Amino acid sequence: MNFSSPAKINLGLDVLRKRSDGYHDIETVFQFLDWGDTLEFSIETNETEIICPQIDASQNLVLKAVNLLKEITGTKKNVQIRIHKNIPIGSGLGGGSSNAATAMKVLNELWGLKLTKNELKKISVSIGADLPIFIEGLASKAEGVGDILTETNPEEKILLIILPRCKISTKEAFNKISLNNKKNIQNDSFFNFFENWARGNYREIEDCFSWIEKYSQANLSGTGSSIYAKFNSFEEASKIIDNAPESMNCFLTKSLNRSPLLDELYKIGV
Repeated sequence: MNFSSPAKINLGLDVLRKRSDGYHDIETVFQFLDWGDTLEFSIETNETEIICPQIDASQNLVLKAVNLLKEITGTKKNVQIRIHKNIPIGSGLGGGSSNAATAMKVLNELWGLKLTKNELKKISVSIGADLPIFIEGLASKAEGVGDILTETNPEEKILLIILPRCKISTKEAFNKISLNNKKNIQNDSFFNFFENWARGNYREIEDCFSWIEKYSQANLSGTGSSIYAKFNSFEEASKIIDNAPESMNCFLTKSLNRSPLLDELYKIGV
């Protein structure tokens, strides 16, 4: 069985303060993309196996999610999950978190674990701060480390997504920032705290911004490296993407306020 693992974008990202536990309190709004990875599940197996050539097994959040479910529930069931990757690692589009959340939601049903959505969100934070939004599955304002969610309804738009070849480690990005340089964003709801840092430290990101800003306002997603620009129609966006440099990896998609995974689980009756 195949299930969606959608990418996300951040509509603005503010870093408020560093916490005593070493994490940071943030404020952002998450939307999903009508694009992402696909996870293929097989529960007819005698051992658990996660197949994804692009990610070292020790770093794979899906394996961590599966092991966490086993540890918490005591289930002895196994699964083979093959991850078909589209979302680049280090792109700020939440690929690893989305994969892990999809695994948790699907296995909760296929294994009959009967954990509630709130229970899944609570335990998922130990894997990554972005997991709760993917488990929630609805566009939300996020506070705390990203785990305090309030459903919201931003406008769904056509997006031009640019995927620079460079990767940005979220951990590195948070370690590099200085809250002393904090900008007043009250009048800029889409301001991303990491944009100036990313543009100043990654030439390819600066080049991508320089190109797209000739046509439209652009925004960094998460800690980067991906960039998105919003349009009213595919026709409008198509005219822009036709002018993209041949070396630039970009495509068109749509932002969503509801994760496609929710409907996929509903359709199979779970």
